[in-house]
Amino acid sequence: MKKGKGLNIALTIVSVMVIGVSGTLLVRYIRNKRKNNFNKTTSKNFWPKVLYGVISREYGGGKSCPNDCSSRGCYGKRYTDVLCLDSGTIGIAHFASGGLKKVYEVMDTEKYFNRSKSEMINNYSSKDSGASSNQWWLDGFRKWVSEPKNNKVQDDLFRQSRQSAVDSAKENGWTTDREFAIAVGVSNSFGNSGFRSKASNNGWDAEKTLEWYRRQSTHKNNRAIAIDRWFPKNKEVKINI
Repeated sequence: MKKGKGLNIALTIVSVMVIGVSGTLLVRYIRNKRKNNFNKTTSKNFWPKVLYGVISREYGGGKSCPNDCSSRGCYGKRYTDVLCLDSGTIGIAHFASGGLKKVYEVMDTEKYFNRSKSEMINNYSSKDSGASSNQWWLDGFRKWVSEPKNNKVQDDLFRQSRQSAVDSAKENGWTTDREFAIAVGVSNSFGNSGFRSKASNNGWDAEKTLEWYRRQSTHKNNRAIAIDRWFPKNKEVKINI
């Protein structure tokens, strides 16, 4: 090997290593900055905080899922997720099945899928629709989730989907950020009506509801642990959302 060629290869390797380290540090900086913004819960930052810390588990910890649309080797949720779970699952809140209906309603389906909203809603928003078996569906959503402007769209859809559970919690005396985080976490698993049923069975006691919830599965226990971490009992504050 010529000396100059060997030097160029060495420099390239060093450059790639530096870029990799820099990228990792940048991701870590962004995540730490976001965490610092959530030190105290307010009415304004509750929804971003519960989405970041509890539902997405810190946006998946900075690790992406495989490009083959499986969820092997990754956890949590990311804005850019496009998975084959339940015939198609996408985004930061893992909108799936009926949840995709709301996504189709706010996006330009003609642009991304070359199909009308009604066709997408009627044929590609159920667990057995087989939506994710179509390459055009995967490609269309991968393009949509890759556009940063749609992050806020996802945020708004998530809040709207869980607001009913929070409203029911308020009607039954829940007042703190922790209690509302419990309502959001449980309803994200069982739906808003499911949350109301589970909370009612536990006498509308937020802590009893959480303890029941954490016993249901490893996944739900991990979410309960996230609630304890991001909305600790000894630091809960009253908010109005």
